[in-house]
Formats: sequence, C-alpha cells, structure tokens
Amino acid sequence: MKSNPPSSRTGQEHILLTMSFGSALAILPFAVTRLFNHDWFVGLIDSMMIVGMLMIGSYVAWSRDVRNAGLMLSIVSLGGMCAVVYIKGITLIYWAYPTMVGMYFVISPRLAMIFCLVASLILVPVLVSAMELVQSIAVIMTLIVNNLFAYIFANRMHKQSEELASLVLTDPLTNIGNRRAFNEKINDVMAIVKRSQNSMSVIVVDVDFFKQINDNYGHAAGDRVLIKLVSTISLRIRETDSCYRIGGEEFLVLATNANIEGAKNIADDLRKEIETSSWIENKTITASFGVAELMENETANAWIERADKALYKAKKNGRNRVCLAESS
Repeated sequence: MKSNPPSSRTGQEHILLTMSFGSALAILPFAVTRLFNHDWFVGLIDSMMIVGMLMIGSYVAWSRDVRNAGLMLSIVSLGGMCAVVYIKGITLIYWAYPTMVGMYFVISPRLAMIFCLVASLILVPVLVSAMELVQSIAVIMTLIVNNLFAYIFANRMHKQSEELASLVLTDPLTNIGNRRAFNEKINDVMAIVKRSQNSMSVIVVDVDFFKQINDNYGHAAGDRVLIKLVSTISLRIRETDSCYRIGGEEFLVLATNANIEGAKNIADDLRKEIETSSWIENKTITASFGVAELMENETANAWIERADKALYKAKKNGRNRVCLAESS
C-alpha cells in the first residue's frame, strides 16, 4: 500500500491565502495615495494592515495553521475597518459590509457572528454622532441583517460541508477514516513532526487468511470480523492515535509521539488481543503487523512503503507477528 502524495493546499488554506494577499493588494493603492497626500495617520493604519495581511498569509503558507490564521485575519480586518471609519468618517461605512461577510469564510460562523456584532457595536457611536437618529438606526439594522443572512448561509454551508466530508472520508462499514482521510491526515502529521521534532510511527495491520474467512463463513461474517477488529484497535490504541481502513482487510494506525519501540509495543499489544479474542464460532483470528518510524526528511510514500515491506516480512515469516521496518 502506497500513500498518495500530500495535496498542496486545503480549501481553507486557499481561502486564507487569497484573502490575506488579495486584501493586502487591494489596500495598497489607498495606502500609497494617502501617504502621497500626507494623510500620515490613516496611511500608517493602511500600511500596518498590509503588513499584517502579508504576515498572516506567510504564516498560513509556512505553518498551514488555518484556525489561528483565521482569527488573526478577522481581528486585523475588522479592527482596521473600524479604525478607518472612526478616523475618516461614515463615508467609509460601506467597507463594513464586505469586511464582515468575509469573516464568515475564514472562521466558524458562530465566532464570525460574535466578532462582527462586536465591530457593529464599536461603530454605533460614530454612526449616532454623524447621522440623524433614523439614518443611524437604518445603517445599524442593515449591518445586523447583513450578518444574520451571512451567518445563516455560512452555517448551512458549514454543516453541509461536514456531512459531505464525513461521507467522503469515512469507511461505511467500520465508520473510521478511509484511504482518502489518511491521505489528508498525513499532511498534518508531516507538518507536526517537522515543527515539533517529535517521533511519529505508522503501524500497518493486515488480517491473516481473511479470504478463507469470507470463503468458509460468508462475507457477512467477514464484515463482522472487520467491525470487531476496528473496535479492538480503537480500545487498545491511545487517544492521540488514529486508525484508518486502507482497503479490504488492511488497516493503518498513526501513532503520535511514538518511536519505533513504542509503536512496536502498541502493535504487540494489539496482536495478542486479537489472537486471544473470540471471533467466529470460537475460530482464532490473527493479524500481521509492519511498523515504521518516520525518519528525518523522509517522504510520506517512502515512510509507508517501509511499513509495507515490514508487513510483507511478517507475512512471509509465518504471520501473526510484528516486524519492524529497516532504516532507509
């Protein structure tokens, strides 16, 4: 089994990168014009926003941390918008609408609603002082309605996206992540190891003689074995570990903060639990394991390939055993 190469960017990363660098580019003409006209204070605010946007975009590109980047982008965008409106007056209030709508694309709908309502409250004094009461109420209400509609749309899209992701990334039989889920997870794993320098290992699990189980007891019995196997693995691995069905009777466990010896202990524990459990008509079921620790500067494909070779070695040497991958 080989892993597909990690995708270059997730959809949320693309959104954050586009909004960060795009906003910086959009603000640049205003900053240049204001500085050229000696409007130093607002020009400085524009320049600070540009720098902030560029830093956030660079942070996303380097760390792929969309959660914190989204929060930072929201604070910089809403804070800068409110500051400009206070300084230049309500003639720039129209910037509040696209700025607030944009927040629903970079952070969760609920958090975006909170941030935008706080920004609306901050704008109330300048609206009331610069406009007639009826007009200021009208602007405030349109801001609220604007956020209400944006929240409804974003919340609905967020839920539909989660449902779709669940269908696409979940194995329908065992309700754990499938091969696609693993291929997406591997991006985060590689980034975490690169930043933290912690150990990370992979355990490939394959049920021994599974075809015989299907042939002798039927596919329904084979499905029950796989479901119980996933339950067994889930109960024995640590909360920080994750399990995926790669295909057929083959599974993969990502063991975080585990070197080769720690992962071997996890695999040995699983092997013994599987061998001693009751399965079909008291038939003994066994599994073989291949274990590999991620090495420095190793690609995902090379990492998984070493684990596959270790699994093949376990099968070749009699099955129902754990074999460790050789260092590349």
